[in-house]
Amino acid sequence: MSEQARSLPVVGQGHGQRSRGRSPFGAAAPSITLALVYALLLGIWLVVGDRLPGGRWFAIHLFTLGVLTNLILTFSEHFARTVTRTAGERAAWWPIITNVGIALTLLGLPTGWLPALAVGATIVTGSVFAAYWRLRRMRRQALGARFAWIVRIYERAHGAFIHGAVFGALLGVGVVTGAWYLPVRLAHLHANILGWGGLTLLATLVFFGPTMARCQIEPGADQRSARALRHGATGLAVAVLVLLLTGLDSPWAVVARLGAAAGLAVLAVAAGVVCLPVFRAVYRARVTAARPLVLGVCVWLPTVVWADVVVVATGAWAWLDALGIVALSGVLAQAITATLVYLAPMLRGRTTEARDVIRQRLEVGARSRAGVLNLGVLVAAVGGARLVDGPPLLAIGWILVGATLATTLVVGLWPYRAGVTTQAVPADDRRPSGEGGQ
Repeated sequence: MSEQARSLPVVGQGHGQRSRGRSPFGAAAPSITLALVYALLLGIWLVVGDRLPGGRWFAIHLFTLGVLTNLILTFSEHFARTVTRTAGERAAWWPIITNVGIALTLLGLPTGWLPALAVGATIVTGSVFAAYWRLRRMRRQALGARFAWIVRIYERAHGAFIHGAVFGALLGVGVVTGAWYLPVRLAHLHANILGWGGLTLLATLVFFGPTMARCQIEPGADQRSARALRHGATGLAVAVLVLLLTGLDSPWAVVARLGAAAGLAVLAVAAGVVCLPVFRAVYRARVTAARPLVLGVCVWLPTVVWADVVVVATGAWAWLDALGIVALSGVLAQAITATLVYLAPMLRGRTTEARDVIRQRLEVGARSRAGVLNLGVLVAAVGGARLVDGPPLLAIGWILVGATLATTLVVGLWPYRAGVTTQAVPADDRRPSGEGGQ
């Protein structure tokens, strides 16, 4: 067994059971492990709160850099190689280099240590730029691949990260101040959350959303999504650039806001074009552990982008906290949870029985856990928007979200004992769990 395959605990070997071999996602195991470590640190920060340095921006970067960036880099490369039929894997030392940069950046953020921040941000940005060129090369070498357009959207997402990193660096070193601080911060947030996270998620959701629910994509959904996302990515790029102009004096600031809102509206339409057929296909599928989570993502994602259109058009920046909570926990964190729930049986089980047992464990209470998770997102968003006086809704919401995610993690990693009798699983659910639905 390779070193990468040992990165997550493996269960269910021996006892004469039919071995399933290494998971097709085995190369992603080290990055998944690192992402879980950052998620644990984020959980500790949320519990301890203001007694730790860095404030909420440090917590946000723990998620966007530590969790999200690790997973996007590994899965965008995996899926790009799959849809372009490119052999090989990313070199094992790339995650190491990337996480050295992430660690230095996270060290520099709360301490204000500019050398660490500068070196770390440069390493991470360089790693993303190298990944961009690999994706570009794979797409150009692909001939007749049905889903090669997805790699083009991944490239756009990587480009958004690079632009967002530049904006973040300007904010971090104190170059941008005064009336221009908010516009650059807005551009930074939109480039990283809706660009880096949102575009990657939308492109992946087209084919991998139904796969996680073990159903097929709707006929023609991929062609419609390809056209919509091409325009949506352009609309977002325009919105990010125009947001920089909101620092101008009125009435130009109003014109800039409306222009940025128009660009975001194009992205919002694209999100609807992607999410609606995925929602319909997944809703009709049989109950699986990932199904309710995918449904939640398909509801929250267009909602967030359309709400952002309204916020940007009206300049109601006080609502950004609530939108950020939904985007980070209801959309991105929920999508990550759905992916890990789907992959857990393959990454931990090396036999048919082990995978079936882990899959069935995760299916028990899946709808209830997803319901509590989304309730927590809603409560936290209301608390973040300060719509209701009284109970600490933000804290209650985070408790619900954190408890649900922790419970799901425990269920997925709970030790497996070989020889446990399991219920029969339909033959069509025993097919290899790769990138089906293509």
